[in-house]
Amino acid sequence: MMKKRILTCLLILAMLLPFGTAFAATTMGDVHLTAQHDQTITLTATAFTDALDLDPADTGVTLASIAFPTLPSANLAVITQGANDYVAETAVPLSVIAAGELRARVTAPKGTRVTIPFTATLSNTDTLTADLIITLAPTAQNALHTVQAGSSTRITLGIADRIAAANYTFTLIGDDALNYGTLRATDTAGVFYYDAQTAGTDIFQFTVTLNGITSEPATVTVVVEPVEVFHYRDMVNHWAAYAAGRLAFLDKIVGQQADNRYFFFPDRGITRSDFVIWLLAVMEIEPTAEPNTLYADADIPNWMKGFLDAATEKGIIQGSPSPNVNSTSYFFPNNPVTRIEAIRMISIALGVDGHDDDLTGLFEDIEDIPGWAKNNVKHLHELQIISGDQAGRLNPMRNLSRGEAAELLYKMFKETQVNIAPPAPPAVTPPPAPVS
Repeated sequence: MMKKRILTCLLILAMLLPFGTAFAATTMGDVHLTAQHDQTITLTATAFTDALDLDPADTGVTLASIAFPTLPSANLAVITQGANDYVAETAVPLSVIAAGELRARVTAPKGTRVTIPFTATLSNTDTLTADLIITLAPTAQNALHTVQAGSSTRITLGIADRIAAANYTFTLIGDDALNYGTLRATDTAGVFYYDAQTAGTDIFQFTVTLNGITSEPATVTVVVEPVEVFHYRDMVNHWAAYAAGRLAFLDKIVGQQADNRYFFFPDRGITRSDFVIWLLAVMEIEPTAEPNTLYADADIPNWMKGFLDAATEKGIIQGSPSPNVNSTSYFFPNNPVTRIEAIRMISIALGVDGHDDDLTGLFEDIEDIPGWAKNNVKHLHELQIISGDQAGRLNPMRNLSRGEAAELLYKMFKETQVNIAPPAPPAVTPPPAPVS
C-alpha cells in the first residue's frame, strides 16, 4: 500500500513539472534613457539586456533581437540603423545593436518624455513587449557670483535653452548650510538675493523641474570678497557700486576727480570711444604705439587713435563704410554705445568661437536682437555675463549707461581670471589719474 502511494505521488509530480517549466516567469522591463534636445544617442545592447528578467528555469535563453513595430513622430525622435532611417518592424539582431548601429536622434523639446514601444525576441523564439522611454530633462546651469562683504547680489538660477512662458519649479539643495551669507527669496521663481556677511565662499545646489521632469543638480558658488573697493561719492547704494569700485581698486577704470573727491556718474551714457578704451584697459591691451589713420572721422583726437587701432587689430571693432568713398570707413567715436554693440565687443574680446545663434527661450525680445550679434549674445549669456531684466528683455538697442558698462566689464574681467585675488592696497588712498 505504501509503495502504491509513493508511486502515485511521483506520477503527480512528473505531471506537474512540465507545467511549471511552461509558466516560467520571463519579463521585459521598460528601457529608460536620458537625452538633450537634438542629441543623437546610441541605443546600447546593455540597456536592453539589463531590462530583461529571465527566470532561472529559462537556462540558455538570451535576447536575440529588437524591433519597433511603430515609430514616433519626427517631432519627437528619429530612429536610425547604421546610415539609414530605421524601417518599422525590422528585427535588429543583438550583435548589430552591440556594434552601435541602432541610434535615436531626439527632436522633442525639453521637459518631454518620448515613449516608443518595442518588441524583444528571445533565442527560444518567445517575444516580449516593453517601452523605450527617453527623458529630456531641463538643464540647470552652474554659476559663479562675487559679492562684497556687507552687500547683496541678485542671483537668478540659470536654465540652458529656457522655454519662454514655461512653468519651471526650482528646488534648493544645501542652502541651509551657508556660512558667509543668507538667501532671500523674491516673488519671481528662481530669483534670490544673497546677503553677504563675511568674507568666504558659499556653495549650494539646485534642480529645476519642468512638466514633472527634474534636472541634474547645478552648483552655485558665491565668493564673498572683503571690503576692498574704491568708493565713489555718487554711488552710495547704487547697484553698480561694487563693480565700479572693484575696477577702480584694481586700477582698471577710474572715474573723475573733483576737489579730492571721485565721481563715476553711473547713470550717464558712455560713448563708443570711451567704452573701447575701458574694455582695452580691463583686457590689458596696450594702444598701438604708432597708429595709422584707420578711420576718416575728423573728431578722433591723435591720442585716441592708438586705442582704436589696437581694438581694430584685435577684431573688437570695425568701422562703418562710407557710402560715397571706397575704402573709407567711419567709427563715430562720440556716438553713444548701445547695449548690443557693447555685448559684441566684449564677446569678441573673450573669443566667441564655437557659439551658435539659437536664442530660443533666452529673452522676451529676441526679435529686437540683430542677426550679426546673436552668437555674441548666446556667448555672454552662457558665461552669465548678461541676463534679461525683470521682464526677461535684453533691450539690445538701448544706450548703455556707465554703470552698466562697469558691471559688464567687471564680469568680463572675472571671466579672464583663474583666481580673482585682490591686489595689495595702493600706496595712496586716491586712485591714479582718471582714464576717461
